[in-house]
Amino acid sequence: MSGFDGQAGYVEGALRLLQFVEARRPTGRRFGADADARWSLLRGDLDTVDRIELLLRDADAEWPGAFGARTVYGLEAIAEDEPFGAEWQAPGPVEGEEIWRRVKATSGPTSTDAALQALAAAWKLTLSSFDPGPIGPTDHLLVVGPSAIAGTIEAFATGTALAWADQVTVIATPVPHRQLAAAAGALLNTTRPAALWRPTDQPAPKLSPGHRLVASGDADPADRAWAATLLGG
Repeated sequence: MSGFDGQAGYVEGALRLLQFVEARRPTGRRFGADADARWSLLRGDLDTVDRIELLLRDADAEWPGAFGARTVYGLEAIAEDEPFGAEWQAPGPVEGEEIWRRVKATSGPTSTDAALQALAAAWKLTLSSFDPGPIGPTDHLLVVGPSAIAGTIEAFATGTALAWADQVTVIATPVPHRQLAAAAGALLNTTRPAALWRPTDQPAPKLSPGHRLVASGDADPADRAWAATLLGG
């Protein structure tokens, strides 16, 4: 993918993730009758796609890097607290309305696994069952591939004394893979995202000794090759 291809998948995936965090800790200001009523009073000349962007901006402020296009698309020269940037091209008003109606028509995911599956489905991406192996508080992982990303997130969600931002580095170039990795912040309810890299990023990350490669068969070949290079393979 290049440019802003797949905006509809990104937006729907972000909204599915937002449904999950809203179900986990309801606020009443994102979805539902009360939220709709407030939007009707305040919207003025704004479209539904503007409402979506406001929601994602708010969520990205709460879980930095988990919702914004800046992280998902790897946008550069944008402030870290700016989720979109001036060059972001949102879906059009008609497509935005269609996405919103589709999301509202289904119940939101209520588990980490369901949220990951819903996000992947927004991209028509199929995740395979993946076991990253035992993970302890002192382990450091280099994770590559959407199924590996999802499996590792689930392991951290059920693990004890694990710190995603301290222990995980993700290599991901395809936008759907990057969105899965970015979602970890919201799914694990942490404000510190994991390091997220692409082979084109410079300078390359310097990994501490002892990193373990966690890669799934659906990893992008170039990403997996670069991960092996980082580990000295």
